[in-house]
Amino acid sequence: MSMPIGGWAARVPDVRRQVGADDALWGLANTVPSIGNVIGLCAIILLAGRVHDRLLAVAGAGLVLLTVPLIALSTSFTGVVLGLTTWALVAHIMDIPMGALALHVQRRYRRPLMGSFDACFGLGTLIGGATGTISTALDVRPWVQFAAMSGLLGLCLAATARWLPKDVSERTGTLRMSLRRRFNRRMLPITVMAFLSGYVSESAILWNAIYVSDTMGAGSVAGGISYTAAATAGTVAALLVVDRATARLGMVRLVRMSTLFAAGIFGVCLLISTPVAAITGFVLLAAGMACVNPSVYTLAGNQEGLSPSEGVSMVELGQMPGASIAAPALIGALSGLIGLRVALASIVIAVLLLSVLVGQVRYASS
Repeated sequence: MSMPIGGWAARVPDVRRQVGADDALWGLANTVPSIGNVIGLCAIILLAGRVHDRLLAVAGAGLVLLTVPLIALSTSFTGVVLGLTTWALVAHIMDIPMGALALHVQRRYRRPLMGSFDACFGLGTLIGGATGTISTALDVRPWVQFAAMSGLLGLCLAATARWLPKDVSERTGTLRMSLRRRFNRRMLPITVMAFLSGYVSESAILWNAIYVSDTMGAGSVAGGISYTAAATAGTVAALLVVDRATARLGMVRLVRMSTLFAAGIFGVCLLISTPVAAITGFVLLAAGMACVNPSVYTLAGNQEGLSPSEGVSMVELGQMPGASIAAPALIGALSGLIGLRVALASIVIAVLLLSVLVGQVRYASS
């Protein structure tokens, strides 16, 4: 799922030139696919807990690998927009059952694994980005890169799909009963945490390079370095620290300590207001937030009376508006009124709210 995302990010300038889109048109091309996000999320919420996770995950993965090369092959603006919308839709068919399967494996091993799972996603993004960068340097056409990537990943999927857990999904009765179970008081703080997590993560992705390069006046190279360093820090922390720290400290204590650290250090770096402080703040924010997403998924997937896929579907329902709507719109609006540096203080507030909410969550031990 993540390698095509990283590869696409690296080849966006080439695809944009290929279809002849200016800034306004390209902005539209990346706005319309939100329709696919909504449709895909609604579809998977209806299917979660009623169709086997293994079937949904493999079908979604196959559709993702088929869709991306076709987008890169398109020479028309309309084709790219339709392709991106389809990609957003089929990605949701894959991601919720994928998270449920990971939770099932974590239960089987009886130890925290979601941090490593999250790190694999981040590592795939970095590898995809590196592949796209190398392909650009070698003047490889985008569709050739993505066709080769999809072919290789498709072979890996075919070889390993049979290892996925079987019969993870549970038949949970009528659709009305399934939806009623998900919308309850126990899930409310988890859904709000998912919203805040999506807001913080997407805000850091969208505004990191802009803040460092433009607001701090460090230039585009420094902005790129800041974004890459923060992404790497989050991946490394998730891979090397999160699972071990969760086992030692407990999930609630780890999230509370990490979010307080992240909010404090990022707030101080905003006050210092230098390029070095800005880069440091985003790097340590990413490291401090590395435990949040794995913990939110684990909390949602261990709610009594809900299957893992039903719990994960509520996480996705909370994250989407936080990442897709609030992060670009709120900080953008605040930036126009009070400046980007002050607007980024909303990240500090969101992280502090996460530290409060985690103590309100009740869950069954995995």
